[in-house]
Amino acid sequence: MNVKAAISKEIFAPHDERMLGAVQVKRRTKKKIPFLATGGQGEYLTYICLSVTNKKPTQASITKVKQFEGSTSFVRRTQWMLEQLRQVNGIDPNRDSPEFDLLFENAFDQWVASTASEKCTFFQVLHHTCQRYLTDKKPEFINCQSKIMGGKSV
Repeated sequence: MNVKAAISKEIFAPHDERMLGAVQVKRRTKKKIPFLATGGQGEYLTYICLSVTNKKPTQASITKVKQFEGSTSFVRRTQWMLEQLRQVNGIDPNRDSPEFDLLFENAFDQWVASTASEKCTFFQVLHHTCQRYLTDKKPEFINCQSKIMGGKSV
């Protein structure tokens, strides 16, 4: 079972949610945290996941999931409702770059995806999900390549 299928089964399925997409990320800038709630400087992998509930009305959310070194299980960390997403910044519309920013009502994160193509795939799913589930306040997608927005790449 691949990582994304494992995350979907372990984190989202028990809550009657469906994972639509995920991207493995690292922070672009170090956050200054005086202590780690995990009880030490553990190494971990971070995934940004996009999911929807199976119950109507459908709720879409973005969840930060971590997998700590030496563990096969995943831990749900921060979760935002899709409505809280204000801006998706692809950093450079002219080249394939793995860097991106997510701006929420109450948070701002700077990320680097494991690959530029993984970021691109995640952005496509995110953009489509925003169009489908958000009626009024859709987030602004800036500095994104046109192929992400469903257009043809120049």
